[in-house]
Amino acid sequence: MNQAQPQPSQVLGVLIPGGVVRTDFIPSDSSNLKFTLALTGIAGKDISSVSELVFFLLPGVSLPPDHGAMLFWQIVSTPVQNTMSGTPFSTAATTEFELIGAIANHKPSGAFRTGWATNDALSAAINAPSSTTITINLGVSIEPMSTIQNVGSIQDDTTHVAKKIAMDLFNFMQSFDTGAAGGGNMVVPKNIFDRWLSRFEAKARVDPNFF
Repeated sequence: MNQAQPQPSQVLGVLIPGGVVRTDFIPSDSSNLKFTLALTGIAGKDISSVSELVFFLLPGVSLPPDHGAMLFWQIVSTPVQNTMSGTPFSTAATTEFELIGAIANHKPSGAFRTGWATNDALSAAINAPSSTTITINLGVSIEPMSTIQNVGSIQDDTTHVAKKIAMDLFNFMQSFDTGAAGGGNMVVPKNIFDRWLSRFEAKARVDPNFF
């Protein structure tokens, strides 16, 4: 009688160009559909130099039918222990997970832009005056393809770029909205587009493909 083949212990891999392949994702809940991986060996200002990473399924393995794997990242700020302090054991602070991209059985690998060089929250954390160690934690969620397609994680590159640029402009305009107009309308300074374009060009000089 044929016995069911055990599921492989690891199915996912990630690679930062110039680094080693990492496959040591750890299940983060009992469903075995969510995983985390701490990017050890890269911290502080070195993080912003990582413009892209490769996310992939390991050879010979596959995800459940009609499912894909969504890759996220978050900032982990760990206070440096001070033996002279009365509170040497401080809790690390983490940000919410942000989506990087997704893969699926029909697209088992992808090279994704991180956007870390121009991420405001990461820049603020790295340059904070307090003594903290900044690292990146990756998260993976196995989701139905309908969910992945709804958030646009796997799509035509041209459409993806257009949406990211439009969303960057919208978010910038929204940060100036006073809400005075009401009715879903936005009130922003007259020179809002020039200000956004200057900001966009400054980001592009740091990372030409940040979007």
